[in-house]
Amino acid sequence: MTTPPVSFFAASDKVPWVERRPGVFWKTLWENADGRHKAVLIRYTPGSVIARHRHIGDEQIWVLEGEVADDTGVCTAGNYARRPPGCVHTVTSRDGALVFAVISGPTEPA
Repeated sequence: MTTPPVSFFAASDKVPWVERRPGVFWKTLWENADGRHKAVLIRYTPGSVIARHRHIGDEQIWVLEGEVADDTGVCTAGNYARRPPGCVHTVTSRDGALVFAVISGPTEPA
């Protein structure tokens, strides 16, 4: 008999913020053993920029605070955006933001 999987709860207050790019900090809440699938909180400081890149996997974001912008437009607090595989963009946050992201693959410079 196989034991069914159980719920996972992240103690987010115990997970450190890691600066992934200047002014962009990640708090990884969950990561699959393959390293490709993960759920993260992303904190953008005012004026931060993520340089132009291409998504190899899917990325879905929910903006919790502030706003982030890319080549397509601005995603404000309470709104959702999806970056499908192959999407190429630059991300900026003029005044800073807190974003929850579900990611299914890496990115590469574009």
